[in-house]
Amino acid sequence: MSAKWFVQKEDLVDGPLTAEDVKARLAAGQFMAPHLIWGRGLDHWITLKAWNGDPDLAIQSETDSAPAVWHYANGGQSHGPLMRDELIHTLKDVESLGTVMLWTKGMKEWAPLFEFHDVLTEIGVNKRQFPRADLTGKAIMKGDGATLVAPLVSISEGGFGIQMDNGVVAGQVMSVELHSPAFREVLHAKAEMRYGGLGAIGMKFTYITPETKGAIIQFVRQSQVRFTLKAA
Repeated sequence: MSAKWFVQKEDLVDGPLTAEDVKARLAAGQFMAPHLIWGRGLDHWITLKAWNGDPDLAIQSETDSAPAVWHYANGGQSHGPLMRDELIHTLKDVESLGTVMLWTKGMKEWAPLFEFHDVLTEIGVNKRQFPRADLTGKAIMKGDGATLVAPLVSISEGGFGIQMDNGVVAGQVMSVELHSPAFREVLHAKAEMRYGGLGAIGMKFTYITPETKGAIIQFVRQSQVRFTLKAA
């Protein structure tokens, strides 16, 4: 049985878990009825009380185990479906990545490659071509009555990447706080979940103040200089 459930407990997300795991922890008192749960097949977070009272929810999510497939477009032509490893292998041979667009299930629309920080890293693209920087710290995201906390992976002026298997629905807009020793203050913004997979989720800024954007751009530029010196 696949593990596809995520439980929100005390500002932390626990998962992925199987339906049997969740029910066992409920019975043991580790989870409580008011805690929130989300999994494939749900449009938003619901209480464990509601989830536990509807056995069809577990069946629906556990049987939806089809792997994510990807499509990419370049030069007016689309290609796919491709598995994740096929996508990475194919993009490594594409000369002009600046015009590449990606799409996978759950996304409302195609998005430019530069938004997919983890894909760029796997391809081995030079960070000067798609300005972004690795970032340590945590993201606190609030939306639909839930608060999620996840480790930060990377950032650019357009968005950021976090380490999380799931828990945010594609297209969901959340208020975010970015806590990192790289910045003097906590960064506040709003961001939309663009894609997720293999432990990484990409968030696109939908609202960000000029001051916050400026701080991010400065940090990325400084990181590029360090990257260039290190590479040299």
